[in-house]
Amino acid sequence: MFQDESGFTLHPRLGRGWARIGTRIRIMTTSQHNQRLNVSGWVAPLLGRMGMVRTERGNRDGFLKVLQHIYHRLNGYTIWLYVDRARWHYGEPIEQFLKSHPRLRLKYLPPYQPGLNMQERIWRQVRYEATTNRWFENLDTIWDTAQKTIRSWSAHKVRRLCNIN
Repeated sequence: MFQDESGFTLHPRLGRGWARIGTRIRIMTTSQHNQRLNVSGWVAPLLGRMGMVRTERGNRDGFLKVLQHIYHRLNGYTIWLYVDRARWHYGEPIEQFLKSHPRLRLKYLPPYQPGLNMQERIWRQVRYEATTNRWFENLDTIWDTAQKTIRSWSAHKVRRLCNIN
């Protein structure tokens, strides 16, 4: 399975849309770039399962929170988790967690290869379905919308997004 962090801001993500000839689509915005919703996601392509955890920021504490979440959500499975080489994916606290949770094993993807991380495909689809051409009043609304979006996906759709038939 794969894990990756991402973030969402209150600035709308613009995409395609319908408008009268000669006019442009207008999306309300307060252009707030200083607030960020930090999210860590994981996908188990063969099972067609995935999840997201809201974190304070992309750091070791957030990563440990995600590891705990994954460990409980996939109870009964031996978990081979592939992650990128972010600095917070290493260190003594991570090693201690892995020692005390024997079903979880961490593997590192090669540097500069985001295309190998299936979670990147999930992020792209979440952004497209949940946030394109939409204005959000606050970060909680973005979180709720992203959660609602992924809950609506079937296991088949998750596998298809990861190119698993």
